[in-house]
Amino acid sequence: MSNSSQWFRACVAVIGIMLLVACATVNNEHPNVASDEITAESKAQLATVYFIRPRVYKSKNLANGPVRVEFQEQTLLTQDEGTYTLLYIKPSKGTLKTHSKTLYVDQHSSIDVWRERVYKFIAGRTYFIYVRQIDEEFRGVFYAPQPVDLQEAKQLIVPGTNRFGYTRASGAARNAPIDELTEVNLPPASAVKDLIPAMPENLYKQEKDLRKAR
Repeated sequence: MSNSSQWFRACVAVIGIMLLVACATVNNEHPNVASDEITAESKAQLATVYFIRPRVYKSKNLANGPVRVEFQEQTLLTQDEGTYTLLYIKPSKGTLKTHSKTLYVDQHSSIDVWRERVYKFIAGRTYFIYVRQIDEEFRGVFYAPQPVDLQEAKQLIVPGTNRFGYTRASGAARNAPIDELTEVNLPPASAVKDLIPAMPENLYKQEKDLRKAR
């Protein structure tokens, strides 16, 4: 067998393992997550919320790590690269935060960083939340909970349509894959409110102050 064939088989095996390992873990104990059996009738009383985190080829090290999504100051789910998942959320409003770890160029240890938006989850509406990687270069990598529409959501998961690779369905999304959706009732623009971003230099200052106090 040629070296090129062996290399190709090795790459396929590695990709297969990565796809099997990647997942999204939902906190079914969150008070706003409907974790019981979802019927057609109950769906009308809940918000249908997809979280999409594509695999970014240029990311590495800590940027490849899991992203923890928090709603109303409680963990909602933890999500790996290359996955999207579906949650049914009770009508509610609160701050949605994406937490991750990053490393500044001149530091030897990681710090916790985040981005946040206020979401109002409305019964009968479908949300697509793109867990978008933001590369601040020397100031670290962040993830933002960015709203997108159905067309944009499909582009994020289908290989060959953009710079992302295959993004597989996880959990409840396997029974309602995005690529099979044809028409959804999106929330109004007023349902999502941007907040002042957590600037890297401010986070770094907080971390320095915390270390000094120890």
